[in-house]
Amino acid sequence: MLNNSILIKPCKFYFAIFLLASTAFNVHGQSSDVLSEEFLAGLPASVRDEIEVKNSVNEEIELENLFRSETSIDKNKIILQKLKKQVSALEKRFTGDISQSNNTLNIFGESFFSSLQSSFMPVNVPNLDSDYLVDVGDKFKLLTTGKINAEFELMVQRDGSLVIPEFGKVGVAGKSLKQAEESVQALLNSTSVGLSGYLVLSEIRDVQILLLGGIESPGIYTLSGGSSILSALNVAGGISENGSYRKIELRRNGNTIKIIDLYDIFVFGYYDPNLPLRSGDTLFVHPLSFRVPVSGGVNTPAIFEVLPGETANDLIKYASGFSEDFFGFNQIMVSRVSLKDKFYIPLSQGKLNTFELKPRDSLLIPSFKNKIEPIKQVTIEGLVERPGTYFLNEGEKLSTLIERAGGYKDNAYVFGGAIFREDALEKERSFAQLNYADTLKFIVSNLGQSNASIPGNTLDMLAEELRAQQYTGRIIADFNLMKLKTNPSLDVILEDNDVIKIPALQKTVYLFGEFRNPSNLTYEAGRRVQDYMKLAGGLKKSAYSDIVVIDPDGKTNIYKKNILFSLDSITIYPGSIIYAPRDIGKVTGVKYAATVSPILSSLALTLASLNSIND
Repeated sequence: MLNNSILIKPCKFYFAIFLLASTAFNVHGQSSDVLSEEFLAGLPASVRDEIEVKNSVNEEIELENLFRSETSIDKNKIILQKLKKQVSALEKRFTGDISQSNNTLNIFGESFFSSLQSSFMPVNVPNLDSDYLVDVGDKFKLLTTGKINAEFELMVQRDGSLVIPEFGKVGVAGKSLKQAEESVQALLNSTSVGLSGYLVLSEIRDVQILLLGGIESPGIYTLSGGSSILSALNVAGGISENGSYRKIELRRNGNTIKIIDLYDIFVFGYYDPNLPLRSGDTLFVHPLSFRVPVSGGVNTPAIFEVLPGETANDLIKYASGFSEDFFGFNQIMVSRVSLKDKFYIPLSQGKLNTFELKPRDSLLIPSFKNKIEPIKQVTIEGLVERPGTYFLNEGEKLSTLIERAGGYKDNAYVFGGAIFREDALEKERSFAQLNYADTLKFIVSNLGQSNASIPGNTLDMLAEELRAQQYTGRIIADFNLMKLKTNPSLDVILEDNDVIKIPALQKTVYLFGEFRNPSNLTYEAGRRVQDYMKLAGGLKKSAYSDIVVIDPDGKTNIYKKNILFSLDSITIYPGSIIYAPRDIGKVTGVKYAATVSPILSSLALTLASLNSIND
């Protein structure tokens, strides 16, 4: 049987206000098909959405019935009073979530009641076992086999008995399920030999309890039989701001059954499952004693409630003891505020057991949190004797790592070695985006000039150039060990996650871009740039006036193709790249170099890294 659950949808705050009022009567005994917000939060998203759609239909009907003209003024006042308490509890929960995100101290135990229903079953479907205590109102099915095969529907009567037709009655109230079944079997055996009975609990009774004192929403609540004290507190909104977590009194028939200290449960895990609630029980939450915040080097920083006579050592225990961050310290600090001033009391660990706390005290636990630094690593691939991933010593240089890797193999192409770095990769991306944005701004700013005309596909071509780039994060370095030994200033200091690639010697020259026949040509000593360009079919008409040459070590140079001596001065190596960029057309009134060269430069650097992949 479903009952007394309140559904609140935070994303529809005003609708929730009316909904809270409409469910006020269900909390006091009427059955409802609305599931609690916490229970819904624990369901898979698809199931939760389906249930909320179904609930919305019932909510509209409840709203129509609630605000009819025949509703009395007194009844509306009661609704309004309960509504204010529910809204207050809702605001408290929202502000509590914000305070947690800001790393502020929270009242210890407060968050438990905001997560109880997502951690346990809802209060109207208790978790039953053989220790469940039977009471008036529970319903059973009895199946008999043997001489008589029959099925009986039974309910525990007001006198605590089950009446079994043709067999008699047996007392079961106050007994566990196992004991009740044994009592029924004994009755069957006394009236008929060879008859077996199987007793099954088919429907749980409802219990009405009274929650009073420091509770968010005090009142009479109808719960399922077997509900615990924690579930009762949760359905009433939890402990109020001035209520005590340390002194909750369970009263039954005018007598105090037990005083519950929730810290026994929250801190030490001492939970008594054999204390179910019964109809007529009263839960009274006593007023708060006083609170003391504990912060710093403890495992659970929070604001703790203190009972008279408790010491600083008690609060350290409630905070789950000192954390590892307290290691090395030998005292704590107590901040004490009197009516006249504020002062600090140093307290050694030996005095924690005897130092009694007072209102407005604060425990300040010194701490030092060490920043965990994982080992730094660097990977070297390609033609070295022992390629792999190595730990990186602080300040270690390229030459040292190559020596640790056994040095170069015979066919290693040292001039084409490359280092790839994560930091350089991010800088390439950021710089390319910045250049592209600046280029667009420059073009747009010239649109209004009388002598400026921009082809319609210019921006599209620029965007295509940007999208086509592949960033590598290559940094230019010298891999000649003899040169590095002679001039240590050229030796690059390695960083965490660097990747070093040593390619094999491949006698190839790469020609990309606006050639009639872009090719990978065989390197031949003595050949000039013009020779390779001629072998690639020469330049297209769409080629720009500059030729980009990238050396195997990543250095990039730009030469004018119409200046003969400029091309004659270029040295081509195995693995060199000759790139002929495309002329996207001059923009009247806007210089081409200012528009395109930033992107072209980034593209050239990208192409420069291609030769390092050939290992």
